[in-house]
Amino acid sequence: MKSELATRVRRTDEQLISDLEAEIQRLKSHAAQKRVTRSPAIKHTTNALKAIDAALAESEDKATRQSLDEARSTLVACLAVAGVVVPASGGRIRRTAADRDQLAEALLAHIKAHSGQRGEQIAAALGTDTRTMRPLMHALIAENKVKTRGERRGMQYFAA
Repeated sequence: MKSELATRVRRTDEQLISDLEAEIQRLKSHAAQKRVTRSPAIKHTTNALKAIDAALAESEDKATRQSLDEARSTLVACLAVAGVVVPASGGRIRRTAADRDQLAEALLAHIKAHSGQRGEQIAAALGTDTRTMRPLMHALIAENKVKTRGERRGMQYFAA
């Protein structure tokens, strides 16, 4: 059984170079982001943005939500000028059962069409993030509709 799981795919030199270049770009971007976020003004602005996101998640009043959305967009614009990338939507998105079912079906269809992809690749293709996708993927795995190979970020998904 262990020999079946131990099969290893060798990457070409071009693939290795491409992966290393992508990692270099990621590290450069991360270093630039760290330099920007050391500023006390940026720290306070991001903290204010987090507080607004928390208030948006708890608020039910339409007028309050609208005011918070406006304040959030202003802060996001200020951070964008400073070079800080902020996610587009604030707070958590509450999904209905129909939305979750639809996303689960899209996940399964994508995995059937693109067997062996990792979570980040699937999320990017479907226009979502891995945090949104994870509980649905766990459900598909529990229902024996999806199989996995690998661990953590290297995990690949296959149709069962």
